[in-house]
Order: sequence, then structure tokens, then C-alpha cells
Amino acid sequence: MCRRRLLLADMRRPGGQPVRSTSDRVVGLPGSERARTETIRYTVAGAAGVLLTVLLGAVVLRSGTPFGFDAGWHRWVLAHRDPGLSDVAVAVTDTGVGACAYCLAAVAGALAVSRWRRWWLGAVAGVVALLLGQLLRTSLAVIVGRARPPVVHWITYPSGFAFPSGHTTTSALVAAGLAAVLYRRARRRSTRVAAVAVPGIWAFTVGLSRIYLGVHWPTDVFAGWLLATVLAVVCLPSLGALLAWIGRDQPDRPDPC
Repeated sequence: MCRRRLLLADMRRPGGQPVRSTSDRVVGLPGSERARTETIRYTVAGAAGVLLTVLLGAVVLRSGTPFGFDAGWHRWVLAHRDPGLSDVAVAVTDTGVGACAYCLAAVAGALAVSRWRRWWLGAVAGVVALLLGQLLRTSLAVIVGRARPPVVHWITYPSGFAFPSGHTTTSALVAAGLAAVLYRRARRRSTRVAAVAVPGIWAFTVGLSRIYLGVHWPTDVFAGWLLATVLAVVCLPSLGALLAWIGRDQPDRPDPC
């Protein structure tokens, strides 16, 4: 007797409704919630994109010259520095790039894959996605070519151009990925709030540390947040779909007669 099992019947409940796979429960959304999420997503991406474009145009027209509030905030920070707080700012800013950021991106990608035997594929996807985001940020910074604040005001010594901030963009992208996957996995409302708040506060603090350390103008940091918002809102759904495909259960092949 032929054993031709396509598992279609086994994948249905008694009422005839298909059972959603684990990856669907983690990545997928009900129809009404998906439509509402799409509306919010397009609104946020559009608003952030418009603000980023306006800010970018203003910076280019001024040839990178800092705005009045840039210089004012910079002077205020210089006047209120504290040695102990400076050490904390250096420690915080170091988590925004390098090994820490890539490890967190890998963790986010691994958690997004439901089948743990394929966690490494998710980790690789998370790292590659972050690399692409950084490549775009670096390209934009080279095109704009904005100079940093005076080097005598630096507490740490960065490289490259200022606009948009690399640490800010990178940490915000990582935070968005972590928040998305942790939010989907959380079951309690309080846990979901924490899943979004903790990565968000971390990324926000990294951005502020760049201003405190004297290596970025405030608009550099704001542009980094805007760029990360646009990239995350536009790209995370596609990345989530890719990771869901990586982790989905493969149906058994039909046995020959």
C-alpha cells in the first residue's frame, strides 16, 4: 500500500482550520492586526523619512555647519561634564558598535527562527542585515561629509564623518530587531512592554552618549535615529518573513509505492 502522506490532513484541526506552525505564531499576525500594523508602519516610515530628508537637505545646504541649537547644546554639555559620568558614557557608547552590537544582532536573528537546529542561520541573517544597514549609513556619511565637533572637546576618538551618527544608527537598528522578536515571543503585557522599553532605552542612551562625549552634534544623533527607524520599519517585516521561512517545518516527501 502506498504511503503518500502530504500531512495536509494532519495539519488541520477537527473543524477544518489549518494549524499554524510555530514560525507563524512568532512572526505572523491575525488579519485585522496585520492591517492595523501595516498602517502604523507606513505612517511611521513616511514621517521619519520626511524628517530625515528635510534634515539632510538642511545640513547639505549649510555645508555641514552646525545649527544654533547644535552649538548651544554642545556648549551646555561641555559645561556640565563630570568625570564619573564621562566613564559611564564611554562604557555605554562602546556597546553601540563592535562585538556587542553584532552579538545582539545575532541573538535577535537566532531568536526569530523557531527551529533551534537552524538558529545559526538566523544569527547569520541578523549580522548580515546589520552590516547592510551600517554600509548604507557609512555611504550616506561619506556623501554628506559633515565634520565633527572640535577635536579638543572629544573624550573618545572616533573615525569618519559625523552625519548620521554610526553608533546611534547601529544601536537603534539592533534595538529594533531585539524589540520586534522579543515582543512577538512575549505573552504577558508587562513582558511586551519590557521587550520594547529595555532595547529602546539602551539605544537612546547610546545616542545621548555620543553628544556627551563631544564627538557628534545633536542633529547627527537625531538623524541616526531617523535613519534606523526608516530602515527598521521598512526592512524588518521582510527579514522576519525570511527568518520564518528558514525556520518553518518542511513537509515529508511522499514515499514511493
